[in-house]
Amino acid sequence: MKKMKIIILVPDGVGVRNYLFSNFASNLLIEGNEVLIYHKLSESAVEEIKYNKPEINNFKVIPDFIESPKARLLRESLAYARLLRNKSILKNKTILKFWSPSKKGIKKKGLYFLAEFLGYILSKSYKLILKTDKIYECEIAKSRTIESIKETLLNFNPDFILNLHQRTPVISPIINTSKKLNIKTGTVIFSWDNVPKARLISRYDFYFVWSDLMKNQLLELYSEISPSQIKISGTPQFEFYSYDNLYDERKIFLNKYGLDENKKTICFSGNDISSPYDAIYLNDICEEIVKLDKKIRPQILFRRCPVDMSDRFDSTLKKFKEFVFPVNPDWKTGKESGDSFATIYPTTNDNRLLVNTVKHSDIVINLGSTMAHDFAILDKPCLYLNYDPIDNSKFKVEDVFNFEHFRSMKNIDAVGWINNKNEISNKIFEAINTPNKVGKDRKDWLEKIVLHPIEGNSNKLIEKIKECTSVS
Repeated sequence: MKKMKIIILVPDGVGVRNYLFSNFASNLLIEGNEVLIYHKLSESAVEEIKYNKPEINNFKVIPDFIESPKARLLRESLAYARLLRNKSILKNKTILKFWSPSKKGIKKKGLYFLAEFLGYILSKSYKLILKTDKIYECEIAKSRTIESIKETLLNFNPDFILNLHQRTPVISPIINTSKKLNIKTGTVIFSWDNVPKARLISRYDFYFVWSDLMKNQLLELYSEISPSQIKISGTPQFEFYSYDNLYDERKIFLNKYGLDENKKTICFSGNDISSPYDAIYLNDICEEIVKLDKKIRPQILFRRCPVDMSDRFDSTLKKFKEFVFPVNPDWKTGKESGDSFATIYPTTNDNRLLVNTVKHSDIVINLGSTMAHDFAILDKPCLYLNYDPIDNSKFKVEDVFNFEHFRSMKNIDAVGWINNKNEISNKIFEAINTPNKVGKDRKDWLEKIVLHPIEGNSNKLIEKIKECTSVS
C-alpha cells in the first residue's frame, strides 16, 4: 500500500497528549508514513515531545496570524448565529451559555454588540449563514501568512492534512490554502461536548468523530456536511488506560503523595475557573468528612484542572491537610511566548499521574467533568455534584446538567448524584461500599460517547485517514 505524507496541525498544547503522546503519530511513522508536525507550540513543548517520542522529529512552526477586524467580526457573528440556530433546533436554551465573550474595553464591547446584531440577522436564514462562511473564507485568503503557508504545503506535498482542534482561528489560513491546492483536509472534533458550541470555524473534506452520537449531531447542525464526510474513529484520549507500563503499585503511588494505601480514596477533580463553585464543593466535602471517625474516614486525592493556576483551593487544602492530598497535573507553560493557549502543554509524566489517580482511587466526585468517563473505563463510580452552594448566584448547576452533551445520559444510570451538602457522606459511602449500584450503567454511557474498543482508537483513526486519501 502506498505510504502517506501527512501534515498534523497542532494549534495549541491541548492536543499533544491525545495525538502525539498516544500511539497515533508513532504508529503512522512505524508504518513508514511521512509526518510533518505543523504547530503553534512553545519550544519547550517541542522538546518534551522529541525527548519522549524521538520518532516524531519533523516540526515546523505555523506563521503568526492575526485576524483582520472584519474577519474577527464575521467569525464571532457566525458563532452567535449558529448558537441561536442550535438552540432552536435542539430545543435547549443552555446552548447560549456558550456565548460568553469578554467585553472588557470599548473595542470589545463594540465588536460583540455588532456580532450579536449581525448574528441575530444571520440566524434567520441558513443560506445566509453559508454565504457568510464563504465571505469569511475570502477574508482569510487576504492574510499575509498565505504565501508562507503555500510554500510549506508545496514543499511537503501532503496527501492529507489533519487538524487536532477545530476551534482555533490560526488554522484557518492553512485550510483555506489547502483547498486551493486541492489537498484533502480533515479535523478531529476534539471533545465530547464540542459540536453544539458552534466553533467549527473552517470547512473540511472529512470530520473524525467519537461516536454515532457525535456524527448525528454534526449532521443535524451542519446540513452542508454529508454523511460520507464523517468518519467514526473514536478518540485516543482514553487509550492510556490500556498502557500497562504506566501503572505503579498502589503503595508506591499513594505513599509518594502522602496518601495511605490502606484507606479508601476519593478523587476530587476540579474544573477550570469558569466553574466557580469547585473550591466551595471541596470545602463542603471536607467539612462533612472531618466529622467521621478517623478509622472509617476516607482520604481525598485532589487533582485540579491543568489550566487552573488559581489559589482558590489553598485555604481548604491547608485547613484539611490531614486527609486531603493534592496530586497536581504535570503540565507546563513555555515562558518564551505570551500566548497561554499555545504554550500550556502536558508532559508524558501526566499520563502516568492520571491513570494512577484513577487506578488507585475508589470513586471520583466533580461537577460534570469528563473524568466520569476516565473512571468508567476502570469500572469505578462517579458522583456528580448537583446543588448550588450559593443562593441567588448567576451560575446555576441546573444549567450545567442541561447542557446538550448531558442529554446522552437520558434513561441511563450513569453516575450518582449529590443533591445537597447533607448527602455527601452517605453518597460517598454508598459509592465506595456498593460501587456496582451507583451509576451502574456507566459502561453503557461510555460506549454511547466513544467508539469501542477504546484501546484501538489510534489505529482506527489511521484506518479512516487511509480511506479518505484513497477517495478520488
